[in-house]
Amino acid sequence: MKTLIFSLLLATATLNNSQAQDCLGMTFKTGMNFELSHFNAKDKPAGKVVYQVKDVHKEGGSTIMDITAQFEDEKGKQRPPYSIHYTCTGNELIADMSGMMQAMQSGGMKDMEMKLKSNKLVYPGKLSVGQKLSDGQMELEMANNGTTMMTMNMTMANRQVESQAPITTPAGTFDAYKISSDMNMENRVMGMPIRSTMKVVSYRTNNQLFDIKSETYNKNGKLMGYSLLTKAN
Repeated sequence: MKTLIFSLLLATATLNNSQAQDCLGMTFKTGMNFELSHFNAKDKPAGKVVYQVKDVHKEGGSTIMDITAQFEDEKGKQRPPYSIHYTCTGNELIADMSGMMQAMQSGGMKDMEMKLKSNKLVYPGKLSVGQKLSDGQMELEMANNGTTMMTMNMTMANRQVESQAPITTPAGTFDAYKISSDMNMENRVMGMPIRSTMKVVSYRTNNQLFDIKSETYNKNGKLMGYSLLTKAN
């Protein structure tokens, strides 16, 4: 579940798949690949997710990217792939977090009926130190034969750009912005609330789709794990 959290984001006018689309200083095209590798607090590999851009097209004034994600655990065992979508409006990059729901279904909740109520994580076109970002939220409901069994509400709150500094990963060296946020989760199982709070520190650039690095801490400030952008074409 923690790895899935790292991990933890149609067309009215479709262009040719091979045609690149530019948005917010980034160029997107079909076939692009990215790899995010996950590690535990002791720097031991905890799996990776390989992302491939399957389609890029225009929808109104926005650029839509359809992306397939393939999770592989530390032993090389793969889970069924799932899809996520990114929307570039020209002013903002909007991440679709519904892939988390799909991953949960393929990871042992296949018989559950899942309904996504809210799903949005927004990044502005340009980041700057001191900037405050809007909250992100994903809310879903899981039911069995029409009976609600579990609800899950995840909120990324108090998002703020704290600083800017170079970050080096196997994918290269990036001039990245450090963004801190509080991840609040409330799961209700048969009406009983289960709450947890974590702190997420991510490092992003203005010209990369995914985080360069992301760290997750428990409520006491202890590192739980982190992810790195290890490949990007």
